[in-house]
Amino acid sequence: MKKRKKIGLALGGGSARGLCHIGVLKILHKQGIHPDYIAGTSMGAVIGAMYAAGHSPEEIEEIAKTTDWKNIIDFTLPKAGLVQGRKVENMIRTSVFNKKFKNLDIPFKAVAYNLSNHHQVLFNRGDVAKAVRASLSVPGLFAPVKIGRNIYVDGGISNPTPFDVVREMGADIVIAVDLFSKQSVIKGYEAKDEGFLVELREKFIGDELARMKKIIIPDYLPEFLLRLIRWIFDRLLYPTRILKIMAGREMPEITKVMYGSITSLISNLAVERMKYADVDIKITPSFGKLQWSDFDHSHNFVKIGEKAMLKKMPELRRLMRKRN
Repeated sequence: MKKRKKIGLALGGGSARGLCHIGVLKILHKQGIHPDYIAGTSMGAVIGAMYAAGHSPEEIEEIAKTTDWKNIIDFTLPKAGLVQGRKVENMIRTSVFNKKFKNLDIPFKAVAYNLSNHHQVLFNRGDVAKAVRASLSVPGLFAPVKIGRNIYVDGGISNPTPFDVVREMGADIVIAVDLFSKQSVIKGYEAKDEGFLVELREKFIGDELARMKKIIIPDYLPEFLLRLIRWIFDRLLYPTRILKIMAGREMPEITKVMYGSITSLISNLAVERMKYADVDIKITPSFGKLQWSDFDHSHNFVKIGEKAMLKKMPELRRLMRKRN
């Protein structure tokens, strides 16, 4: 009896663009193909973890569509990152059913980068949500994740598309979804505006105002005085002034994190990993004018992923039929 070839799926990072991984999974499922191994970096780790935890591609698509992305961004006083990341981690935890790696339906690895010893880390044991949170910790944007004595940031600074990881896991056929290729294989949806970024900026200002109110206004004053102070506060500390205050902040830790990350990026990505990659099927979606921040266009990203995977299905079928 002919032995079935094991399929490994490498899901790259790319923020909102990583939502196209859902479309790739949808097409594979419709074709009756179920990956045996998954490795993911950043947003690829998020989608990969949800799938490995037992969600169908359609369920993951629904999660992406119904998630209010701007409201899971919890801004913090910039120290080592602008976003605290607790709400994101909680969303991931719920989406993976609070599972440990050993309880996942299929083998899965999340790629992160250890800033403490400057090495790539492949999480495959322990808490899935914490590992995925580490994998998506974009330096300077998300606060790094501390696990034990080590500090972790986004795995993309060393391994943007972890094709080698799924090969080492045992895959005979490696499918890599490369979100960084300059190849234009399909037309993407053109974003009309930057609505998500505008809303995110407004939320940032609103969070800052709420935080400052809590610090400045004592709650032990009589109610009429509290109302008066809040009224004055709202009229004096308007958004433009808040932006000026924020612009004057010193953020030394962010500078350190960014510097370390950029250095790693240059040294690791200069080798042009994908150019000489040991990959059997390379999926290279083209996003048109869709940006990394366009989370409110999840449907379009999914469609882009579907089209990119469909284009490669004949090639995948040939590889699956080919004798070793």
